[in-house]
Amino acid sequence: MEQNISFGDYRFDTGSGRLWAGGQEVRLTPKASAVLKALLERAGNPVPKEDLFASVWSGMAVSDDALTSCIQELRKVLADDARQPRFIETRHRRGYAFVAPLCAERVAEPAAPAPTITAIAVLPFADMSPGRDQDYLCEGLAEELINALTRIEGLRVASRTASFQFRSQGADVQAVGRHLGVGTLLEGSVRKADDRLRVTVQLIEVGTGYHRWSEKFDRTLEDVLAIQDDIAEHVVTLLRGDMLSQREKPSQVRPHTGAEAYEYYLRGRQHLHRMTQPDLQKSSELFQQAIALDSGYGPAWGCLAAARATLYEWFGGKQDALSGAEVASRRALELAPGLAESHAARGFVLSLSGCYEEAAKEFEESIRLNPSFFEAYYYYARACFAHGEIARSAELFQKAGEVRREDFQSLMLQGQCLRLLGRKEEATQATREGIRRAEHTLLLNPVDGRALSLGSCALLEEGELERALEWSRRSLELYSEDVGVLINAGCLHARTGRKEEALSLLERVFAKGCGKKDWIEHDPDYDILRDDPRFQRLLEKLN
Repeated sequence: MEQNISFGDYRFDTGSGRLWAGGQEVRLTPKASAVLKALLERAGNPVPKEDLFASVWSGMAVSDDALTSCIQELRKVLADDARQPRFIETRHRRGYAFVAPLCAERVAEPAAPAPTITAIAVLPFADMSPGRDQDYLCEGLAEELINALTRIEGLRVASRTASFQFRSQGADVQAVGRHLGVGTLLEGSVRKADDRLRVTVQLIEVGTGYHRWSEKFDRTLEDVLAIQDDIAEHVVTLLRGDMLSQREKPSQVRPHTGAEAYEYYLRGRQHLHRMTQPDLQKSSELFQQAIALDSGYGPAWGCLAAARATLYEWFGGKQDALSGAEVASRRALELAPGLAESHAARGFVLSLSGCYEEAAKEFEESIRLNPSFFEAYYYYARACFAHGEIARSAELFQKAGEVRREDFQSLMLQGQCLRLLGRKEEATQATREGIRRAEHTLLLNPVDGRALSLGSCALLEEGELERALEWSRRSLELYSEDVGVLINAGCLHARTGRKEEALSLLERVFAKGCGKKDWIEHDPDYDILRDDPRFQRLLEKLN
């Protein structure tokens, strides 16, 4: 039996964890919902912090900030005042208490309709190799499975960014599932010794913790696509109820290569995701080593193009970096024209060269090949914004946010586009949802620099100046040399009238030639600086 608990003008459904104000749902992050449920279960009594951590973050190591953020979120949505609380009262050194009178009503649990889309998360595999030195392989195989499953119609797959936050074995399955918003988890382990590979996988039902399927694969690394085929086949059979079509099989889409080249490719992917200048340079070297072993391996060429293009765009790369990306993206398309990643990489490079119409065609083809490919929508949206196609950019950022439901940046950037179009109400909705997602991210990873820095600008739009400055300060303390952090901090200072501070921060980036000039030309965050000679001199240094 589920229970509806009413207090004030609100109603909380203990079964679904949803909060309602009248007939309107009030959106809560899963952790805030779990905190509210724990407080309501012991209403009128103080609930110690340690009890809340045990209930909401069982098996996870998180700081006090995670609980504080949940309480702040609940007070915000309930319009509660910490100094004169109507609902949640702080009990000094004891925890928190829910102090409003309650009215509870038990309701029969309705039969749940059969889901039309099944949501699944693939967690990073555990390294069981003798030397415990195969983390790149564990990450790479899990990521390859994520990419394979996103191409399967009827499945919604949590992104690598979201699911890879859960690395420790033995984590609470239900807590992980709630955080990721999925009903099924795929986890496993990898043991590699010489050229032999043992992959063990389990498919786990979040609601019950029941293992629906498990299997061991003893193969060589060169058989990795066959392993992916087998895993994907079992997942689809159990969750969708039918077999993989030929076009859905990983082995039919992704090119084959030798074991050594594939290892270099996976190592390169691991560095590519870290998005720092040294990591991007290292990933380029590793992709080149893969290509030296197999010059016909299209995915390595596509990733090499992406790494070089990102170095050019964000880190003051010279023309030869863009030229190298141009060559690599062309080669990727020649070798792997059926991969969405090849067309997205080509579109990214073309957009940096100012060839927007050609870039659009490549992004459109990438989306046609894989309608669930987040990067195609996101980089297409950025290209449209840089070209001044603001309405199209807003549409694509919205689609990116729908494809990757935990992504905060696409919604925040959509909000910026909508404000430029004068669609203020829609802009507010997108920005608030972006902030909610960023808060959700920070609950589990309080040191996510992108969430803090981009989120600070979104908070300013919502009139939360104090929180905006705090998030920006935290991001600068954590990542004082990060290009994105410095740019967002500069924009925040500019918009709050702190021109000198803004210019000092931006100078640390733009003076090195880092930054995207065509984006800046359309971004209103820089408007207050445009007439300043110092800012104009900085712009001259950009590509």
